Amino acid sequence: MPDDAYGLISLNSTYMDFVDRTFKIKGMPHCLVGVFGCAFAVWMFCGFVQSASETPEGVIGNVGSLSLVLLMSLAMAWVMWFVILRHDLFQYTHYPVRFNRITRKIYFFRHNGPGGVTVVPWGSPYAFFHIGRGAQNPELLDLRCHLLDRNQQIQQTFTIGHFWEHEDDIREPWALICRYMQDGPEGCYDDPHDRVITLSSDPTIRNCWLMVILMMGTALMPLRTNLMFPVYGALTLCRWLTFKTCRRPVFPPEIDAECQIDPEDPYRLPEPRFMAEFASDPAIYARALERHKERVMWRPEK
Repeated sequence: MPDDAYGLISLNSTYMDFVDRTFKIKGMPHCLVGVFGCAFAVWMFCGFVQSASETPEGVIGNVGSLSLVLLMSLAMAWVMWFVILRHDLFQYTHYPVRFNRITRKIYFFRHNGPGGVTVVPWGSPYAFFHIGRGAQNPELLDLRCHLLDRNQQIQQTFTIGHFWEHEDDIREPWALICRYMQDGPEGCYDDPHDRVITLSSDPTIRNCWLMVILMMGTALMPLRTNLMFPVYGALTLCRWLTFKTCRRPVFPPEIDAECQIDPEDPYRLPEPRFMAEFASDPAIYARALERHKERVMWRPEK
């Protein structure tokens, strides 16, 4: 039974949209480290200037040491930017992947400019979907698509949905995609209470807070408003500020024209204003809990 909680942000009779794997962690631990690294570089330089100004030689007399400290500070800030911050700041809030069952096309978003969307036919022999592993942490898995040339060489790679630690968490969204493309929206779900979108891509402070809670895990959840609040608060603020520098992804007009939705579409799922908005419904919450128990019960060891 496929689950929609793995990066799905829209579903209707025409298309379904997923975020990419970067959305889940965007602006959190790595970005926070980068910000603190840059702040430390500035603090180190300013502190040396202050110390030098209090010596008999003054700042001018310490110009050699000052230049060395400045060089070290700039190098540290550049490393923080190049290795960490440039991948999150001033980018896009997310990079959606759209599956259109009417046109039988997949749209991989890259940027808002001309040629910013890669379009591939559904079922193309040059689109290879598989379970991939993270480059930095091979324990984290994701659903990804390699686009191949005629010599079977990889030209581009895209990820679909969140990353997880177990292969079953990747097979479930793939099953949802296949059922949607083959059977339509009416055949995607086994239970009416499964027809819920849980993820919101809106970059609000509330959504940032809720994603931090999700990423920190259930074990620390009771501490989120007391002992661990400084950590939760710093990660939330960093994620929110990161999103403030980013642009919203926009599909070009010709793709929007191919993805028109019937205003009376009976299979269009409501999109939540914030994460898990519809979990307040007892029936939906109970069904989600049942799914979780089934998943844990039948899941094999990694």
